[in-house]
Amino acid sequence: MKRLLAFLLLTGMSVALSAADDAKVATHAELSYANTGGNTESQNLAGNLKINIPIPDHEIRFVGNVLYANNDNFDVNGSYVDTTTTKNRWDAELNYDYNFNEVVAFNYIAGAKGDKFSSFVYQAYTGPGAILTAVKNDSHNLKFQGNVLWIWDEYRQPYQVDSNDTLHEYAGYQVSMDYTFQITETTKFMQYAMYRSEFEDTTNYFAKSKTALESKMSDIFSLGLSYTIDYTNHKAATVPSHTDSVFLASLIADF
Repeated sequence: MKRLLAFLLLTGMSVALSAADDAKVATHAELSYANTGGNTESQNLAGNLKINIPIPDHEIRFVGNVLYANNDNFDVNGSYVDTTTTKNRWDAELNYDYNFNEVVAFNYIAGAKGDKFSSFVYQAYTGPGAILTAVKNDSHNLKFQGNVLWIWDEYRQPYQVDSNDTLHEYAGYQVSMDYTFQITETTKFMQYAMYRSEFEDTTNYFAKSKTALESKMSDIFSLGLSYTIDYTNHKAATVPSHTDSVFLASLIADF
């Protein structure tokens, strides 16, 4: 899956470079202080990269996130003992959109994620779908997206009681909502919500919510706050919580 992450990143970057002469490539980079809760609790740095390439009637969107944290351990005398990894998480997603008009677009999505402290070694998914722009004006932008997916979940232990299989391949779907409210000329509020599930087993589902607030300091730099919740309904018995949360305080660059 690290190869898939690298492929998605390189694809996003290469397409951005190749399209730079024909379209305005928008890059959004964040360096964040991270405070995590749920299966692991940590305070450290996180990174986020988004690339949007608008081409007439088309758009290519890439987003990647990395969150890694270490904890130094000391004995009762204050001497260093070792360093323990407390967070090791990444995800990447590549979207291609073909806009039929200002309201409806065809979409194809490919994504992957990994988390050392979750039930999964990795998860990957890909498939076609559509985007509906419900509202778009100077203050509000509301979009809904739905995809039919083929999904690969690599569990850390057999995903069924009577099986030794760790890889679960299945057909599923994902629906999401993306809302932006431009509060003032320099401040905006964003809400993202996602639900992904298996067709055959509806108890196998995942949900995500991200709430964010950004305020521009200049043409390039902004400050941001965000709170993300990830929910997994099928978790391993060794994983303590269904829910992971991440709070980020970010320095953002848009160019």
